[in-house]
Amino acid sequence: MNELIFQRLFALEGKIAVVTDSGRNSSNDVARLLASAGAAVVVADRETEHVQPIVEQIITEGGKAMGVATNVEIESSVVSLFNQVATVWGVPNIVVNCAAMNNNGPFTEFTAIAWDEVMSVNLKSVFFCMREAVKHMLKGGHGGRIINITTMGALHPVLNGNGAYTAARAGVSGLSRAVALDYAKDRILVNCVMPGAVPGKVRFHPDAQDRLDSGRLSGPVMDIDRRRPLGWGDPQDLAAAALYLAGPSGGYMTGQSIVLDGGFLVT
Repeated sequence: MNELIFQRLFALEGKIAVVTDSGRNSSNDVARLLASAGAAVVVADRETEHVQPIVEQIITEGGKAMGVATNVEIESSVVSLFNQVATVWGVPNIVVNCAAMNNNGPFTEFTAIAWDEVMSVNLKSVFFCMREAVKHMLKGGHGGRIINITTMGALHPVLNGNGAYTAARAGVSGLSRAVALDYAKDRILVNCVMPGAVPGKVRFHPDAQDRLDSGRLSGPVMDIDRRRPLGWGDPQDLAAAALYLAGPSGGYMTGQSIVLDGGFLVT
């Protein structure tokens, strides 16, 4: 009975999943969990040294995976990624956009260059990946799932100096709802996962990391420990939400967001 329930809700046998930025951070867990549910997983990351270890790990665990070196900020690289997947394995059924970079700092000191960097990683890359995913899913004619990993901070401020990152991630939320509406008739379902305090969900720009390490970055806008009654999350929590949206369990959900915030918003 347990196996039957799993098959009805979460089984991904025969599905092809593309997970971006999946050679590192919490996206590792997303790629591994989708593979364990039966999906053939494409590990897409621009840092080639991060790609092969997770591919080998998935294969060792009995899954199917391949790596494709991809810079999701470059249009031609994203187009090449989806064309390569379609040629080698077929049309992807599931796309999980995990790439993220934060460069929080004083708003009045934020430069146009820094703003463009944040928008490129956190918003433009998602546009490229969603556009190409939709193109291929339409050609396949069997619908698909697009899952965008954003942040709970798009709903409520958490850290000081997060204006650019928040704006980019809020843009992803709006884009997701718009595309969900446009392609619901084609059974292309688009949703977001909004994690809060989940380690490894985002990498920091070197400038922001220097500010954090030196203590020059202003602190939280509120008592985070008090506002997080369930404590720190786990990358597996994020992966589980992605699996829910990717599998049969998520078949009647589109244009929505799952918030993983440890109770932050209800406090």
